[in-house]
Parts: sequence; structure tokens; C-alpha cells
Amino acid sequence: MIRTIAFILFSIAVVSLLLKLSWWQLSRADEKKQLQSQIQDRQQMRVVDLAQLPVEPLWHSITLEGEFDNQHPILLDNQLFRGRPGYHLYLPFISQQQQVLVNVGWIAAPLYREILPKLPQLNGRKVISGVIAPAQQLLQFKPDNTDEQWPLRVQNIELDRLALQLQQPLLPWVIQISASSPIALTQTWQPVVMGPKKHYGYAIQWFLLAIAVVVISLLWLRKEREV
Repeated sequence: MIRTIAFILFSIAVVSLLLKLSWWQLSRADEKKQLQSQIQDRQQMRVVDLAQLPVEPLWHSITLEGEFDNQHPILLDNQLFRGRPGYHLYLPFISQQQQVLVNVGWIAAPLYREILPKLPQLNGRKVISGVIAPAQQLLQFKPDNTDEQWPLRVQNIELDRLALQLQQPLLPWVIQISASSPIALTQTWQPVVMGPKKHYGYAIQWFLLAIAVVVISLLWLRKEREV
């Protein structure tokens, strides 16, 4: 009797957990749908003056005129493209007396780790277009070496720390340059990593697992009664 009660309680806990995971995936899918809709709406409104930016500027399209700071390039490490290791090249861009990091695109890494890639020199005044995006933040097992010389090779785009090293304030977001820009490198950036369809798929998997646990539990209980 105690064994049966324990099994029932265990089965209820497992089914509840699986249903909760399924519901969570459904909520994540709804969030991704809203985010995609928000991105599409905001990208249709192009901003050309930093003073025109709304309180929440993320995902708005933007066009700015200014100059790149070629003396302080930043290489975001561990960026794969078609199986080849490389970097995302970030350059400070000065416009309207403010400074923002621009992700110019992907650049292949040389064969040897100690050798850095040859970087483009974007001199003179430029007009850039792109999308306002959050800085990329990934799991980091150790802090970046703050004693590195330029170009910096980093694991994350930490705007506060980079502003200290630049000795200049940075806007609290980055610009992902448009793929159609003549100065853009290879573009591998995507605004949404996982679309809502995958979340719906995971939700169905968790739900089917919950059903499977219920069926197995009922079969086990039926067998116990027959014994």
C-alpha cells in the first residue's frame, strides 16, 4: 500500500513538472511572437537623430553620420560561421558628440590563435544604417584580460568596462550594421535566436511525455491490482 501511494505521488509530481515545462514553452513562444512583431514594427521607423530616440530604443532602425575610431577595435571571440572560427568586429562610432559601438560584421580568424586578423580601416566621415540591439552577453567562465592591447579580444560586450578602457562614455546599446551597407563585413547576426515554432515543438514534446507517464503509471497500477 505504501509503495503504491509513493508511486502515485511520484507520478503526479513528474506529470505536474512536465506540464509546467510545456506551459512554460508555450509562454516563451508567445513572448517570441510578440518580440518578432515588435522588431518588425520598430524597424519600419527609421531614426536619424539620437535626440529622437524613444525611451526604449531597441530594435529601431537608425541612420547616423559620423566617424569610426579605428584605433580601438574590439573583437568578440568565438563566433563561428559555416564551421569556421572568427570574430565579430566592433568599432566605436562618434556621431552627434556621442559614441556607440557598431558591429561591423564577422571576420575570419587566422590559423593560429596568437595571430589577429587584418582589420579594415574605415577612415573619414561615414553614413551608417542598422538596427539598435542589446550588447551580446553570454556565459563567461573567466573575466577578460583587462591588460590587453588594442585590438581587444573579448568574450562579451560589456559596455561599462569598455567605456572605462576607452575613457569615453558609450551609449547603452550597440548598432548592428545593415547587410546592405558597403562597409559591412559578413553578417551572421540574428535578432531572435529561437523562433516561436521551436518553442511550440518543445511544448508538444513535454506534453506528450506527460501523457506517456500517465499511461505508464496507469498500466503499472493495473498490474499491481492484479497481483
